[in-house]
Parts: sequence; structure tokens; C-alpha cells
Amino acid sequence: MPETKGLYKPFEGKIKKNFFKDEAERNLWVRLNAEHIRYFHKVVNHKDEEDLGAIDKPYSHLWVSNNQLTYDEYMRDAPRYSFEELIGLNEADMLRLSRKRNQEEIKKMFGDL
Repeated sequence: MPETKGLYKPFEGKIKKNFFKDEAERNLWVRLNAEHIRYFHKVVNHKDEEDLGAIDKPYSHLWVSNNQLTYDEYMRDAPRYSFEELIGLNEADMLRLSRKRNQEEIKKMFGDL
């Protein structure tokens, strides 16, 4: 067995949660979240990108979305957005929801600064 000393293992000791009934449903969530990420980049960076990239293409929207979900599966009790939110809210409302939740997380971690 190869030496693994010093390798970073972010989810070691954590149990992976399954939020979806099958891989197709999981992949749909990843794609919908990638659409949200693309819109966020459009608003924040003023950069309109048509391509979502690929799950195996580093830093593409699909790659980031898949990494977010993988993190959520190990570290959270639910995905950061529900299907209902990803499908039912328009892009501007999703952005507001995202900002609100991020602010709540910051307050939880650091308190009122």
C-alpha cells in the first residue's frame, strides 16, 4: 500500500449523506446549481459565459457545483439549495437567497463584527 502520510483528507471520519434517490437526480441538482453559479458570475464579474464546462474541468461551473454538493454530502445536513429553490426561484431571487444565507453563515461563525 502506498504511503499516505501528509495527504490532506478533508472528509476523513465523516459519513457521506445521500440527498437524492439516484445519480440522475444528483446530476440534475449539480446542473441546476451550476446555472446559479454561472448567473452569480455574470452579475458579480460582469462576464457572460454560455458554457457550464464539465464536471472534470477544474474551476468550470459544473466542477464547482459538484464540489459544493460533495462538501454538502459530508459536512451539512442538506444541500445548500433545495430543488424547489433552484427550479422555482428566478435568478435574482436565488442570488438574494444565496447572499442572505452566506451572511447568516458568517454571523454564525464570527458573530457580529
